[in-house]
Amino acid sequence: MIRTSFLALGALGAASTALAGNLLTNPGFEDGLNGWIAFGNAYPESSNPPQFEPFEGDGVVSMFGNFSGGFNVTGIFQEFAASEGQAWTMDAYSRHWSGDAMVGNGAPDSNWVVMKLAFKDAGDNEIGSAERTILDGTFAPDVWYDNDPVTGIAPAGTVQVETFILYLQPLFDGGAAHIDNVSVVPAPGAASLLAVFGLGVSRRRRR
Repeated sequence: MIRTSFLALGALGAASTALAGNLLTNPGFEDGLNGWIAFGNAYPESSNPPQFEPFEGDGVVSMFGNFSGGFNVTGIFQEFAASEGQAWTMDAYSRHWSGDAMVGNGAPDSNWVVMKLAFKDAGDNEIGSAERTILDGTFAPDVWYDNDPVTGIAPAGTVQVETFILYLQPLFDGGAAHIDNVSVVPAPGAASLLAVFGLGVSRRRRR
């Protein structure tokens, strides 16, 4: 019989929450793009309904394609030191306005937006990633979406994680994505937490 201490699991969950916290600078874009590295067409906007209606506060970031005639990417990101076995979770709110809505069915032929965790080694090579689509033309406009978070585990050799919001434009489709209240939360791997608290799973032979 395998006997697991539910008290231990509860302590593990509490410990994970206690050790976690949003690492992002300026996650709600109240200070423009301060703290973020931006490329392509990514711009901070202040509340100006009906086009710019932040989910919370007064700031939002607006992103759209580069209209270069080939596959192109607009993005914003922040980066942090990371190590093997860490669990990283990213979340974001997304919206598009009916007056400048995204169109089509999303990847791979129409514009789409992802949040992405990219794990890098000491040579700045991407050695692992996790991502989730958070907006495309199939999302109803004028609605803020509280997207399901994406979680990735840092593989062996990880020294850094880059946390992206990316607007991908395969061709010439228009439409702008609005992003607000982004969060990036690290936590030690489960094995590390169990070791810290002296917890574990005891295994006994079935009688």
